[in-house]
Amino acid sequence: MPWIPELSKEEIQQLRNNKQQLTDYGMRKIRELMRNQEPYPDAMFEEAERREAANNALSTNIEITQNTEKPFYRYFVVDYFATGEGRSIWLKICRNYQSYDGRDREKEKWEKFVGHEHYLQISEEQTEKEFMERYTKLIPENVKLMVERRDQPVFNWETHYHFNYS
Repeated sequence: MPWIPELSKEEIQQLRNNKQQLTDYGMRKIRELMRNQEPYPDAMFEEAERREAANNALSTNIEITQNTEKPFYRYFVVDYFATGEGRSIWLKICRNYQSYDGRDREKEKWEKFVGHEHYLQISEEQTEKEFMERYTKLIPENVKLMVERRDQPVFNWETHYHFNYS
């Protein structure tokens, strides 16, 4: 720090004796000493303040992005229709837990519940809106109420309907 040798012994002692004012006094003294040097220090301080403000805005934006609410539940559907076989519908609503090891356990349970590979080819995960618009009449009222409450710690509802048209 090239400006320190320019402080007098009295100023150094004053800094040591008055620790409360060290930061303010030191900053003022550094600014005074740097004003006479290139590049212009005020521009450097202004740039530092601008960068700090940008970093604060960025961190606030990151917090907002991270706080974006993920869906509370997941919605799985297989809706299978075949001439002569009727229509089979598998539905599942479950909590949306984050995997700790990369495995999607709810999807694995879903595939086991459906049980047939050829039905799983048309399996899909839907949004709550899509699921409720299309299948709300097939969901019991008590299940709808539980889904609306969003407070079920271990919620898992599965059903299989088969409609035979013959």
